[in-house]
Amino acid sequence: MRTVIVIGGGVAGLQAGSFTAKAGEDTLVLDTGESLVLNTSNIQNMITHDSISGKEVLKRGKDKLEEFDGEFKEEKVEKVERIDEGLKVTTSKDEYKTEYVIVASAGIHDFLEDLDLDYVEGRDDPYLMDEHIDTDEDNKAADRVYAAGLARYWVHQTSFAIGDGTKAATNLISEINGEPYQDHDM
Repeated sequence: MRTVIVIGGGVAGLQAGSFTAKAGEDTLVLDTGESLVLNTSNIQNMITHDSISGKEVLKRGKDKLEEFDGEFKEEKVEKVERIDEGLKVTTSKDEYKTEYVIVASAGIHDFLEDLDLDYVEGRDDPYLMDEHIDTDEDNKAADRVYAAGLARYWVHQTSFAIGDGTKAATNLISEINGEPYQDHDM
């Protein structure tokens, strides 16, 4: 059984997965290979770069995840459901059991239907989602379920998504540890 499965391998998901993997949690990131950031060739809102492409951000995120022994698989999530031991994530290729899920996928979240999550209406903008997963201030949507990036909020900026992925992961790790988690080096 995994500790954390991150659904969505865009910037929020890769950041969340890298953070939980670095904290020593068995982490798997699942993605369809269709991240919205791939449409961006010139990201200039990150203080560490004059300009970087979305493709390069994702490559570096996957490298970082791997560096911390996290795993990345290109599989479409079809269903997430509760089981006695935690959660079961069914993909187009396999089934995985996990203790926690971080949803960081933009768009329709039909695969979460069995979790009975709450949603908030999105904003009227061509780059935004019709709805977002409702969370508390710690990015927690339900027991053992967190959300980050466009899955949770309307801001479609790379730097925001990275920070939101960190926030979801930090709060999840804090829940696991039973005390506030700190990592000043990531």
